[in-house]
Amino acid sequence: MRLKLSKELRAAMKTSLLALIIAASCQVCAMAHEWTDSTGSYKVSGTLIAMDATEIVIKLDKSSKGQELLAFPIEKLSEADRKYIDSDEVLKKLAGDGEKHAWKLKNGITVFGKVVDFARKDVTIQRRRGKVYVNDRPLENLPEIYRRMVPHIVEYFENKKFKDDKEFMAWVVQLKADPKTFHCEGVLLELNNGDEYAFPFFVFDDKDLQTLKPSWDQWAAAQGAAEEKQEQQRQNALYLQSQAAAYQQQQAEQMQIARLQLQLTAVNAGLIDMWEVYLYPPAGVPAYPMTVIVSATNSSIASQIAMQNNPGYLVGPIRKVAGR
Repeated sequence: MRLKLSKELRAAMKTSLLALIIAASCQVCAMAHEWTDSTGSYKVSGTLIAMDATEIVIKLDKSSKGQELLAFPIEKLSEADRKYIDSDEVLKKLAGDGEKHAWKLKNGITVFGKVVDFARKDVTIQRRRGKVYVNDRPLENLPEIYRRMVPHIVEYFENKKFKDDKEFMAWVVQLKADPKTFHCEGVLLELNNGDEYAFPFFVFDDKDLQTLKPSWDQWAAAQGAAEEKQEQQRQNALYLQSQAAAYQQQQAEQMQIARLQLQLTAVNAGLIDMWEVYLYPPAGVPAYPMTVIVSATNSSIASQIAMQNNPGYLVGPIRKVAGR
């Protein structure tokens, strides 16, 4: 018997598992179980994480062909496994002894898990060199469930409906090379095996969404306040840096003025002269000629100082503007 995702669960995956797996560190969980089909010829080991009236969702102990989640029709389970999932023990463990909760999704599936945090994630789609990239990763390299999720994200935010992958690719092609970013908001659920999955708000049943939304609003407000505080701190740091830079510039200008005053004092005392040196740019250099004022005891030293301060320029006419 070959285990496959049913059409219903594939749709469920598209809608409910926008998640990127943040952690998969559970060792031996109480809900781990070896599942057998009704013929007894097929067995798979994994943890029960969700179920509805017709199927169960199993988190495999070992991923197979890039898949970590598999759906198994309840009617194809062995009689022992059907009794197992109907037992009070399983239902109690799924509910997590009151610490975990059952969350109903719009597609009818129920997920058992504890809300541990809210989540925000940008999903950016772009076509480059004939390939589709999602957050700078090739679409073809994503795990199967996430590869199937991408078209659904576009459907939700763009208010579109793709009949197949061909229509989705046509939408990507019309983007040309421009990236398209979708901002997803939702919650992190800790499942019974310890894994955390991110679920966007739009996958939840309206009733459960009403339970989550008020807390989200409070969290978002707190995040906004934190971001505002961070922005204020950034502005304060920038203002401090500007003050320091202005102070340093003022100090440099004062030093320059002091040096000029000393030079003028030396000129007035007859110790040095002030020279105007005309400088030409090197051949082929797109620059204008310029004049500089240099203090020196003679024109030769003035020429040397002018060239040292302006490397590459050639000295032209020189004239004394103050001195003996």
